[in-house]
Amino acid sequence: MTTEESRSKERHKRIKHTAIAAAFAKAINALSGLITVPVTLAYLGNEQFGIWMALTGFVAFLAFTDMGLGIGLQNALTQCHGKDDHETPAYLISSAFFLFSLICAILCTFSIYVIPELDLSRLIQLSDNKNNLILLQTTQAIIIVFAISLPLGMIQRILDAHQNGLVTNILLSMGRVLSLASVFLCISYQLPLPVMAGLYMGMPFVLLGLGGVYIFWTNAIFRPSLFKIRRRYIRQIASTGGLALFAQIGSTLMNSGPLLLLTSQFGAVAVVPFAITQRLLSMPTLILSTVLAPLWPAYGEAYARGDANWIKSTFKKSMLFTAMISVPIFIVLSFYGQLIIEFWSQNKDAVPSWELLMVCNIWALFLAIIRVFSMFLNGLNHFKGQAIYGLICPVLALVFGYYYSFSNTIVITLLIMIAIGEIVRSTLFGIESLLLMSKINQRLVS
Repeated sequence: MTTEESRSKERHKRIKHTAIAAAFAKAINALSGLITVPVTLAYLGNEQFGIWMALTGFVAFLAFTDMGLGIGLQNALTQCHGKDDHETPAYLISSAFFLFSLICAILCTFSIYVIPELDLSRLIQLSDNKNNLILLQTTQAIIIVFAISLPLGMIQRILDAHQNGLVTNILLSMGRVLSLASVFLCISYQLPLPVMAGLYMGMPFVLLGLGGVYIFWTNAIFRPSLFKIRRRYIRQIASTGGLALFAQIGSTLMNSGPLLLLTSQFGAVAVVPFAITQRLLSMPTLILSTVLAPLWPAYGEAYARGDANWIKSTFKKSMLFTAMISVPIFIVLSFYGQLIIEFWSQNKDAVPSWELLMVCNIWALFLAIIRVFSMFLNGLNHFKGQAIYGLICPVLALVFGYYYSFSNTIVITLLIMIAIGEIVRSTLFGIESLLLMSKINQRLVS
């Protein structure tokens, strides 16, 4: 077996192991959520439980505070791995650690000194004034834990960059089990919501931190140092991260924007069928994303080694795999989606019209296509296009959706947003991916 064949086999093995471990981690996370909801609701009461749920959603927006630096670090380390560069990683990790520590300090300062000056009750209305202090302390705890998670989260990026996602997901799974245990510990000792929220959110990162100690102790090439912080690597990480950040913002706008816009224009009750349908269709999309995610670092490592054959073959396989998963789901939901939603929701008012169901179904199909292209482009460090059209299309979709919502139904408004935000975006993703694949083929021929 040649060296190239051996590496190809190793990539496929790591992709498979990472995908299985990631699916297991997602299952534990979902199970943890199912268990904690009734237990914490009974312990905290409706209002404090509502505080926790609202602030948990706020964490999604905090994720943007890393400025895409994690992605920049991961891609830079993947290139080093593909080139067998054992000197640069320590400089990259040291520089990234400096950036993350700086953001961590800013967020902690904001939490300690600025948050107490804000009237948080304007954002989350409370009926019991006694919960005002709980709201303040929980907000501070969540922001501080998130801030600390930024430098600790580097461990996941380091492992993923070297296709060690199996280890990452084992650590995260163990952390999620400890998170669940911490909930019962807090209930047993009657600990307040801020402590519970902090422990539940922070345990997975504690495990990552312990994994990081082991990695840095046993691998000198990864060990960060104050003397290895370099401006050039800060610029490199920030440059890639900035483009990735805009792509992430565009994706987030398209995921949550339509629901918020339709709710504001047509009312909360009117959009229930759409919200339920979107939630149902997000499940297969999440599974597909979990399976495809390990391709990202694998593409990067193969590209750095010049293994164009493997990239071309794997890209075709990922397209075929996605079609084999997405098309049957599309067909089944087209015929039985309304019955599934009625059975699941136990509420006939939540069942969408067939037209609304099909629009959402088409949306899920194009999301699957985008996942295939984005893993390919991300792995090859092509974020510029995603940052430009990946952000412009969702913004235009919401603008046109708002304009046409005054004279059209929910279905037509949603169709307009999907046509601009997903169909046009996926077409541009495809064009860029095919052009890049053409360059790879030329590299293969030459």
